[in-house]
Amino acid sequence: MMLDTNHGPRPLLKKSAHDLAHVVKVGELRPAPRPAHSPLTSARSRRHVAECWHVIFAPDETRFAWLCGTSRVLIVPWNRFKNCLLSLDNTDDEGNEIKGQVVSIDTGSPVNSAGFGSGTPESQLADPPQRQYWTRFDFSNKELVFATGHVNGRVRIWDVYTGRKLLELMDHTQAVRDLAFAPDGSLRLVTASLDRTIKVWDLRDDGNMFKTLKGHSNEIFWCCWSPNAQLLASAGIGKSIMVWDMVTYSLARTLTGHHHNVSACEFSPDGAILASSSWDTRVILWDPYTGEELRELCHQYPPPRPIFASGANGSWVRGVAYARNGGQTATISDDGLIRFWNLLEPEVDPSAIAQGDEEMVCCTFSPSGRVFAVGTKESRVSFYLAPRVIFSLKHLARMAVRRQVLATPEIDQLLLPAPLKTYLKYQDWI
Repeated sequence: MMLDTNHGPRPLLKKSAHDLAHVVKVGELRPAPRPAHSPLTSARSRRHVAECWHVIFAPDETRFAWLCGTSRVLIVPWNRFKNCLLSLDNTDDEGNEIKGQVVSIDTGSPVNSAGFGSGTPESQLADPPQRQYWTRFDFSNKELVFATGHVNGRVRIWDVYTGRKLLELMDHTQAVRDLAFAPDGSLRLVTASLDRTIKVWDLRDDGNMFKTLKGHSNEIFWCCWSPNAQLLASAGIGKSIMVWDMVTYSLARTLTGHHHNVSACEFSPDGAILASSSWDTRVILWDPYTGEELRELCHQYPPPRPIFASGANGSWVRGVAYARNGGQTATISDDGLIRFWNLLEPEVDPSAIAQGDEEMVCCTFSPSGRVFAVGTKESRVSFYLAPRVIFSLKHLARMAVRRQVLATPEIDQLLLPAPLKTYLKYQDWI
C-alpha cells in the first residue's frame, strides 16, 4: 500500500491480488558472494554495480548476457526450445543435444550498459552499403557481436564466441548508460550518455562515429530502435521522450505527458506503439508517428495526482517490455510486483502478477516472448514463464498491416472504412 496524505492508503491493484493469475519463476542467476576483504566491497564499487545493470537476450535467442559484477560480463547459453538456461536442459524438442559454452568477459572498466548486434550479410539488406575501401574488421559474416558501454564513456566491441575485444570506441565524455544495435542488420550502434548526447556508430566502417544527436537537456538513460530501424526513442532525466528520424538523423517529435522521470521505453513489434515507463507510477502507450497518447497502464488506483506522482510515491515503474505477440506487455515497479498486461482486454488491472525479488531495475522479454527476465541492483536475474495468450486473427492481421504501412498518417490514405482505420491506428484496441 502507498500512503497519500490527502486520500489515505492507496491500493496497488483495483482487484485483489488473489483474483489475478500468478506467474511461475522458472530459473535464476545469482552472483558468487564476494570475499569480505575484496576491494569490490568498497562503496564506490557497490555504486557502480548498482548502476551497471541490463538483462539481454541475443536476437537469435541462443545466448543471454549477464552483467554479474562491476566489470565482468557472462554470456551464458540459452535453450530456445525449452525456454531455459542450457545448464538446466541441453536438449531440443527432438531430444538432440545442444552444445554451448559460457563466455566470461573481463571488460577492464565498470560497465553501465550492454547489447547484442547481428551482422547479417550485406546482400540481405534492403539497401546494402557499397564499400569501395578496405576496413580492418569485417562483421558481415558474424552472426553476433557484443558491445559494452562504460562509466568512462568508452564503448567496447567483443567477439561473442571468444570474449576477445575487437574495437574500442571513444567520443563520449561521460558514462554510456544505454546502447542498442539497429535491428535491420546494418550494425549501426547508438549509444546514450550522461553527457546528454546520442552517438551513432557504423561497425561496418570499423566503428566510425558518423552522427551525434543533440536535444536532451539532461542525462540520457535509455534508447531503443523501432523494428524497422527508421525511428529511435530516447529518454532519461525529465518527463519527455524524444523520437528521432533515423533516416535523416533529426528530431521527429517530443512526447510529453509524464509527471516524473522516464525510466524506460520500447516499441511494439509492429512499430506502431511506443511504451514508456515512468516514476510517476504509469506506463503510457504512444503513437510515435503522431505523438498521441493512446492508453495508460496505472500502478496505483486511483492514480496519484501530478503533485504526488512527481515525488516519492512508492510505485516508481522501473521498466517496461513488449512481448513478440504485440498484445502483451510486462512492467516492474518499486512496489515489488511484476505485472503482465493483456492489452486486448478492457480490464485496467494486469492479467497476471508475480512477486519480484529485491530492488528490480531492468527487464526484458526473450525474442520469442515466452520468458520474462528481471534484473536487480544486486546483479541477480530471475526468469518467469510469461502467461500464454492466444490472440485473435484480427489482431494478428492488424500487426501485419502496420508492419507494411508504417506511419499512422498513411492509414488515413487507405480506402478503408473509418472503424477499420481506427482499429489499425490502435485507437480501438479490441
